[in-house]
Amino acid sequence: MVLAIVMENLKVGYIIEDEVFWAVKGVDLVVEEGTTLCIIGESGCGKSTLASAITGILPPYALTDGKLKLYDRIVISGQLRNYSDVRGKITAYIPQNPGTSLNPFLTVEDHFYYVLKSNFKSSRDFSKKIAIEILSKVNLNSSVLEKYPHELSGGMQQRVVIALALATNAQILVADEPTSFIDAYLRLQIIELLGRLQRELKKTLIVITHDLLTTSIICDYIAIMYAGKVVEIGPREKVLRNPRHPYTKMLLETTPILGAKKQLKPIPGEPPSLSKEYQACLFLDRCPYKNRECHSDPQVQVIENSHYSKCWKAREAPWL
Repeated sequence: MVLAIVMENLKVGYIIEDEVFWAVKGVDLVVEEGTTLCIIGESGCGKSTLASAITGILPPYALTDGKLKLYDRIVISGQLRNYSDVRGKITAYIPQNPGTSLNPFLTVEDHFYYVLKSNFKSSRDFSKKIAIEILSKVNLNSSVLEKYPHELSGGMQQRVVIALALATNAQILVADEPTSFIDAYLRLQIIELLGRLQRELKKTLIVITHDLLTTSIICDYIAIMYAGKVVEIGPREKVLRNPRHPYTKMLLETTPILGAKKQLKPIPGEPPSLSKEYQACLFLDRCPYKNRECHSDPQVQVIENSHYSKCWKAREAPWL
């Protein structure tokens, strides 16, 4: 088994008005090469910051601690960061808003040329040949090359940024909210496209999302993030059918299912402040199953092979 990503007590934070806000609070995570992991949680839980850490696009003022390893490269060790020969080579980022990430003054062909020139010193003719080949993988034809971003639909823009990520030949692809800026009927198409490309090209795929049910169809594993921490991780079927953290269960109850007549239940309360250190479970104030034990930080509970939860009641799971 080859490990593509290893995180050990990884922390990422920012100083805002003389306060440190830890967006990622001590994440331990292992991702096997050639698998798909969906990282799911509410807005502000730290999942996009985690994506930025993996792909090496954290701002220079970000604070880090712990360790992040991509294959045999340690890219974060404490406050030290080294992403040389990593960005666009080992990892590639698929942004959540292709409309603003594509340069409005460049054609699609220009985008491919600059990506391939930067990574492989490719000529324009060779870049065009590669672009046509890769665009066909995302179901776009060569006529797209002469188009500017504003001349493309949202779905086509999304396919172009996926193709640009593939052009780098990076082994780890990180898709940040890939369905956020497209119409509902296109979401499933984009997710199925990502799943097909991952299988055919044997990539390691990380999908950052709050769209639990749509994205879950392609993932091997699901990690649930809450307030900067991974509170549950496991194989897709086990997490969806046998959730061992109350937040996971409540998150599932907020998700509408087409054709199903069920009452959606909002999660009461608000997430805790990212600027404070807590000795208790971070979900304490919102949890209907809390008891005295929950006033201490929960240790990782092993449910079964590859299924873990950070909840004192994970084994008995009274919410099931």
